[in-house]
Amino acid sequence: MGSIIGAFDGWRGNIYRMAVHPNHRRLGIARTLVGDVEKRLARQGAKRITALVEKDHPWATSFWQAVGYGLDSRIVRHVRNL
Repeated sequence: MGSIIGAFDGWRGNIYRMAVHPNHRRLGIARTLVGDVEKRLARQGAKRITALVEKDHPWATSFWQAVGYGLDSRIVRHVRNL
């Protein structure tokens, strides 16, 4: 029904992908997944967690704001395709 990818790089936790099947959305699954990965990352030593979110998906950005993540305008992501 849902999946999340989180990793700890020794400095901070990162959430890269989260998805919930459309038939199971709005049931609290995403919040549960985020809470579970936050606990796991904290146990590993993470003091900060970042979530990579597509800025052109307002439903996604509003979800992350609702669960307490704020936009960090100090950071720009640089990408290089190979």
